[in-house]
Amino acid sequence: MRSITLKAPAKINLCLSVLGRRPDGYHDVEMLMQMVGLYDEVTVAAQGSGVRISCDSDAIPPGEDNIAWKAGHALLKRAGSGTGLSITIRKAIPVAAGLGGGSSDAAAVLAAANEVLGIGLNREELAEIGAKLGMDVPFFFYGPTALAKGRGERLTELPPMPKMQILLVNPGFETSTAWVYKNLNLRLTKKVDCNKILRLTVRNIASGLHNDLETVTAAAHPEIDTIRQSLLEQGATGVLMSGSGPTVFGIFETGTGCMTAAENLSNRGWKLFPTETLAASPLSGHIRQ
Repeated sequence: MRSITLKAPAKINLCLSVLGRRPDGYHDVEMLMQMVGLYDEVTVAAQGSGVRISCDSDAIPPGEDNIAWKAGHALLKRAGSGTGLSITIRKAIPVAAGLGGGSSDAAAVLAAANEVLGIGLNREELAEIGAKLGMDVPFFFYGPTALAKGRGERLTELPPMPKMQILLVNPGFETSTAWVYKNLNLRLTKKVDCNKILRLTVRNIASGLHNDLETVTAAAHPEIDTIRQSLLEQGATGVLMSGSGPTVFGIFETGTGCMTAAENLSNRGWKLFPTETLAASPLSGHIRQ
């Protein structure tokens, strides 16, 4: 039996601009996406038959409804062999939190299964398969920093940004991306150019943060604004909800400031993850360019 264990990183959206609704029902977006140092652990082994998946979180569906299972199934079909896949996921990234945990797990499964099955697909081919599973999946083959367009599947790899200290704050409830987009009023979106905050200082990046989805989630969950204000009071230079939420992140200029903020907010009942932006993707050594 051959197995590979990979770290599947979380992502944050430094900019998310919704440009309009497409005829296929999806939305055209422009997103500046960044990997951060919060990881799930994904182990893929070639053994048995079919796809078997296990996870240490009850919030994750155990079978065909799991995006990681779908990723393994897609690679088994591509391999065309009688070998099966065993997938084990250890969760640290909150579920349905705007941090891309499920998509990252799926990307890790694709990368690991490609290797253990000896298929030999390159990054573009893996990203193409990933796009059929979820719009955030391709990013994890192009990060740690990338600009996403279209439905999110058209990626441009970017030079890593300056290292930033990040405090992720998750209020402990889940949000539905489909619900957030359904309730988005396109007439109220600002359609910000996400290119504008590239290659700038940490302080300028913090001041240029933007997310068109934040007002939708915050209107339904006032705790989002409470978290935002709390992070600003703790000295964050910039604060934004990631993706469709509900996780909010604060950017801090020093690691000490980030850790102090986490300590000061530890009695609020929120899940706190002090971390930093990544300068390299943990998947890169397992993906053929």
